[in-house]
Amino acid sequence: MCKPKPGPRCTPHMRARLDQAAARVAAARARLADHPAHARLGRRLAAAEADYAQTLALFDSTPGGQDELRAAIEAAADPNDRDALTARLADAERLRAEQVDALRRARAGQTDEEGTENAQRGTDDAAAARSVLEDVRVEPGPAGSRADRDRESVDRPEDRGGRSPRLLINGKQITPVATHTLSDSVRAGLESRGLSAPPLHELAPADSGIYREQMLALTEKNPHAASVYVYDEDEYRNMQLLVTDDGKAGVALKGDEVVSVFAHRDCAHPRAARAMLRHATALGGRRLDCFDTVLPDLYADAGFVPVARLKWNDDYAPDGWDYDSFRTFNDGRPDVVFMAYDPDRVGGKYTPGAGEYVDDYDEGIARTRQYRPH
Repeated sequence: MCKPKPGPRCTPHMRARLDQAAARVAAARARLADHPAHARLGRRLAAAEADYAQTLALFDSTPGGQDELRAAIEAAADPNDRDALTARLADAERLRAEQVDALRRARAGQTDEEGTENAQRGTDDAAAARSVLEDVRVEPGPAGSRADRDRESVDRPEDRGGRSPRLLINGKQITPVATHTLSDSVRAGLESRGLSAPPLHELAPADSGIYREQMLALTEKNPHAASVYVYDEDEYRNMQLLVTDDGKAGVALKGDEVVSVFAHRDCAHPRAARAMLRHATALGGRRLDCFDTVLPDLYADAGFVPVARLKWNDDYAPDGWDYDSFRTFNDGRPDVVFMAYDPDRVGGKYTPGAGEYVDDYDEGIARTRQYRPH
């Protein structure tokens, strides 16, 4: 049986997850073989392979996984294979020890802080945070404690940025490369609607794995997680990654494209999704695409207008898509909506069905790039 996160995982649970990850890789390879020129299918295969590698490392750390590695080491005839398996076993043992230690520290923190932290959060904050997740259709798995008492500003040598906060995200000390704030008028407008409008901190490329970890943590027990695409760490490394001070909400910019918006239920800044989108457009976000679920309403409020749409195709369904979970939206088969930013439409409303149908995904992307505000 798995221990509470961030504790160690159990063999049966991780074996099942590894089998699922392997099946996703096989399915992605088959789809790419049928459509070798489809760039999105290539990205999907890369993401599936990265997820499999991460899941394999977790399986290796379980008692059963370590036993299998030891048996494989004994049976290996090739010295190179034996060395590789031995290195995997060492990594697995180290990961197991880290998980045990993380659980011990987490339990110690809960014992010391449980009453205070629950009182600070309150029922209103929890309900507000849940409304953000209803907007973006992601729910969290555990992602570490808030550890507010450990998160504080520190002085760095003076530079153009002046003081920079040191953040504690998933137990790791992170120093962002920049901190972004909204204008007073934009922040006041959001706060007057009962929305959070926190500063966002830009992660260094070396911390792209932190961002991906937070995205993956949301997908573990979320029936709607398949609607949110998680990129490979190397892809995140080339993006502008913005997070709240606890790392539990964020938005990424892939050039002028807004991607990977997320919010954990226990984020210290409830209902911050709309503010994060304001940050994204202020920093050059001009286009995005999403399934026609609740997301277009959220993006329309930030000034994005639908310029094209693509009919659902079962052949391109995201890995793990559950048609029953999305039954409300076109019987589980929502269109893809392509949206472009118009500063004059901030605060706007989404019109269901808006946007001309296109024949393929690349044409939808082209429409967003061609869009010019009136």
